[in-house]
Formats: sequence, C-alpha cells, structure tokens
Amino acid sequence: MHEYRVHTLVDITENGNLQKAFPFNTTSGEIVADKNSLAIARNQNANFNTMLQLLQMRTNITWEQPPQKLELPNLGNYSFGSYYEGKQTSWHFQFFAEQGDVYGDLVDPTLNLIDDFNLVPMLTDCTNTANFPIQTFITRDLQGSDEQKVIGALAGGIINTYFSYAGPVDK
Repeated sequence: MHEYRVHTLVDITENGNLQKAFPFNTTSGEIVADKNSLAIARNQNANFNTMLQLLQMRTNITWEQPPQKLELPNLGNYSFGSYYEGKQTSWHFQFFAEQGDVYGDLVDPTLNLIDDFNLVPMLTDCTNTANFPIQTFITRDLQGSDEQKVIGALAGGIINTYFSYAGPVDK
C-alpha cells in the first residue's frame, strides 16, 4: 500500500448519516440542532464525497480515519497560496492506494491528483475560515492561464488544496 495525504482549506468534514431527528450528534462530534446546522453538515458531507469521488477516479482507496481538522495560527509552513493569511482552519485526510504510480510518477507522485482536483466545484457554506475567491478546489497557480482570464485575473497564489506522498507502507 502507498500512503497519500490531502491538505485543504475546504471543509471536508465527514458527518455520516444525517437523517435523524433533531438534535443529534454527527460522527464528527458536531451537534445538529436545526435546519441551518443540518445544511452546513450536508455541505460538509458533499465536499467529503466530492473529494472521495475525485480520489477514486483512478483507483480504489482505503482510509482509517476521517479528515483531521487543524486550527493553524498561520500558514507559513504549509503549501497553501499566499492569498490566505492569518489564522485558518485546515483539513488533512490520509488515504492508501495499492499502486504507487497511479497518481503520478517517481518525480511527482501526486501530479495526477493536482490535475484531477483543479477547479472542481465545492461548497463554501461550511465551517471553513478561508474566504475563497472562487468556489472550487484550486491545486495550482492560475497565473497566465486560460482559467486565470476566466476568473478575472486573480493573483497567482490562491492554492487551497495540495497533496503529499508518504511512500509505501506495510498494511
């Protein structure tokens, strides 16, 4: 098995089954008490499911934990774009694939993930703290590209999602 990670400012909280009577706790521990909190939980699930579908376009994956939510005082040690400043919430999802070359090559083992995720729509009415210039996963700088022209020539540093490869693991 090969271990990969998704790092994102997009709220990808996995809430599980939401078809229960109010109030109830989600699998992530959040309390859903009314239609507004239910809408947020549904949007979070939708983002999580979008991420899973994108990851599984190339291979089946397994995971042992839901996405981990981190409160970051700043993004200095992370590879998010310079557009996002100050204290931010981020989500980190660890997953495993049987094949090591399915998402890229030896030089860049996550290259295909960058292509697969870039500009895929996501929902922002969640608990994310980042203010997204466009409601999509952004995995590469758009400077000088056709996409850049379409979204109104934003500054290049707007990456809100990136990936890491931890290598083979014995599973």
